[in-house]
Amino acid sequence: MQLITRKIINSDIIFKDVNSHNLYQKDKSYSFSDLNRQIDIIKNILQFKHNCVQGQTILIGITPRTLQVAAFFACAELGLIVVIADHSRNDNWIDPKYVDPKTQSLLPIDYFLVTSDEHPIPKYELFYKICNTTVVVKDLESLDDSVNEYIGCKHDSILLKCTSSGTTGTAKLVTHTHEFLYALIHRNKTSFYGSVCMAHNLNHGSSPATYFLPSLCSKDTKVFVSYMITYITELNLSKDLLDMALHKFNQYQFDHLMIPYSYMIDNFLRLGSYPNLNLYTLSTIKKDWLPYHLDGRVKNIISIFGSNETSGPTFINEIADIDFSENKYRIVDNFYDINLIDDQLLEVSMPIYGTKIVTNDVFDKNGINYFHKGRNDLYRVNGHEVNVKHYDKIVKDVFDGDIIIDTTKDKLYLAIWQDVEHLSDNVINITNKIKQDSWGLHTINKYKLLDRTKFMTGVKLDMELLRDYFRKFV
Repeated sequence: MQLITRKIINSDIIFKDVNSHNLYQKDKSYSFSDLNRQIDIIKNILQFKHNCVQGQTILIGITPRTLQVAAFFACAELGLIVVIADHSRNDNWIDPKYVDPKTQSLLPIDYFLVTSDEHPIPKYELFYKICNTTVVVKDLESLDDSVNEYIGCKHDSILLKCTSSGTTGTAKLVTHTHEFLYALIHRNKTSFYGSVCMAHNLNHGSSPATYFLPSLCSKDTKVFVSYMITYITELNLSKDLLDMALHKFNQYQFDHLMIPYSYMIDNFLRLGSYPNLNLYTLSTIKKDWLPYHLDGRVKNIISIFGSNETSGPTFINEIADIDFSENKYRIVDNFYDINLIDDQLLEVSMPIYGTKIVTNDVFDKNGINYFHKGRNDLYRVNGHEVNVKHYDKIVKDVFDGDIIIDTTKDKLYLAIWQDVEHLSDNVINITNKIKQDSWGLHTINKYKLLDRTKFMTGVKLDMELLRDYFRKFV
């Protein structure tokens, strides 16, 4: 049976936890036997204390550590559906009364799994409130570690639940089954060897099958280290602590690391040298990173191209490609059937499901290479097509900002990411140009200076959150 259970994990892996909240604390090591015990503990808590049943949903609020690995596989074996809630909010989750549209679409969530040593953050406070039951796993030594061999999942059981990006409208619910993820994991696992670093909570959306899970299943992975590198990449440590954090990171000489977000990679590359490292990202590879590869400070940077609907990678780009270009991708293999509708619009035929996903991504094909040209989303406001590229150019010629299209309300909003002099006058000028180019049918209905990082879902700007924000708060 093609199920996601602990049986697919390479039992020779050594698991290590680095406490990034306390860099003076010694690292902890765990064997596969230790992991088995943690899986049984969590299964026993959920199954016998909270009476969970197959098909219920759970949000894992455990930061990277061996217990996070155990939690995922415990939930999978019980047949629970793991919810990925990876988006940001402009209020930084401060308002517990506001349930944003993406969170709303993920409800109901039956269980919220946390540990006693988690640092309380506002996002957690919201999920404490809206999830039906909060399960706290603490004091492992005193908990029931009886062997639990119960398997509640089937090959067609849903394992992951997330949302689509919401670029063109209300975000859609996306689910993936054990059978599909099993096949994808075994397709992806051959990329991993040596030491692997897990630095972000399950990454985002359906991406656990692109890095987290296949690295655990590869027969060539020797060490799996959980180490949140957020402190390093966001540069908010004192020099002494930063030096210690980098020393701890470098002592493992990692072969693999996933950093989904471009701004974190910028800081990470500037800080050190990682000659053995294959760095994975869900973002586009910037040409500014090429010197770090050419002078040996990073072995390779690999961009995973996919979507929550398809997972992936459907395409990859590598900075180690001798003819590297930011927008050049290639097909990995024949796992997905790739087609370009009208020689441009990406259509992905899904294995297992037998469905087709049209992603609205536009490509030019040249030989084996696919050059990403952007998206082909068609919007109409007041019955008139929105020329997205033209409007974006009007804005970006003045300052850093983005047009937000609300087809439901027939409105355009302007999110401004850069504070400049005479802001309102500049907005008036932009509005007048858009009015002129649309025969008066389009205008900037609302605008606001905002913090871009508060409106990101994974690596993408979350248009649905922005639409909701402008509707309710501007």
